[in-house]
Amino acid sequence: MYHHQSVNRCPDEQSVALVLVAKQAVPGRVKTRLLPHVSANVAAAIFNLFLQRARHLCERAASDNHYIQLVLLFDPPNSIDAWSSWTRWIKLAQPDGDLGDRLRSAQAILTKNHTEGCVFLGADAPELTTDHLNWAVDQVRQSICAMVPSYDGGYVLIGVPRGGQVLLDDIAWSTSQVAAQSRQAAAHNGIALVELPPVADIDHHDDLIQLIGRLRNSSSHVDRLLVEELTGVLQLPACRSNASDTTRASSSPGE
Repeated sequence: MYHHQSVNRCPDEQSVALVLVAKQAVPGRVKTRLLPHVSANVAAAIFNLFLQRARHLCERAASDNHYIQLVLLFDPPNSIDAWSSWTRWIKLAQPDGDLGDRLRSAQAILTKNHTEGCVFLGADAPELTTDHLNWAVDQVRQSICAMVPSYDGGYVLIGVPRGGQVLLDDIAWSTSQVAAQSRQAAAHNGIALVELPPVADIDHHDDLIQLIGRLRNSSSHVDRLLVEELTGVLQLPACRSNASDTTRASSSPGE
């Protein structure tokens, strides 16, 4: 299902799709790894805060970089009406299959439309910046794959130029091997892959508390606003981190 909005295109049409992989913020379907510590409604509210931050981050990047084409890869497929306010975005429904199937499908559709490639990200890494996005877009425009890994062995952003879809093949999604397998695929197929330092993926309760601690002293008004919103949702300081869960599954965009 392909919902096309009119978008600003660069003059030579050599655009890069900035693809936000997103779920509808339905309680019980998002941020489920938080549920031992918070209610499903609170988990959904946290996800929605992260989703709106990711949306505004992408829109800021697109406002300053005319090569960026904004694309929302949404789930569930019948939720198109829930995204009606996303007027700047091309909208693609996520098909059936694993994450690799969904990303490859989007890449195939978008590269048919004079797009040089895709930069995929999810909404679970609120410390991504416009610098990360612009860097990845620049790499894809040079036919170079780009990755921002996460600390759990996955990645929070992957840039895939036309012809680089092999990086999405045969990946053990939601494991600590995601980034390593992507690197191996690039090396095996002679594909250039560059990386930036890891960025935290916020899946678990202790991740969330640590994020709040890092952002409290930020000079950014946007960061401080997120801290205020998160502490309000969590009703801190009553909420405390429980670091007993030491097992981490890898996350990639949209997982």
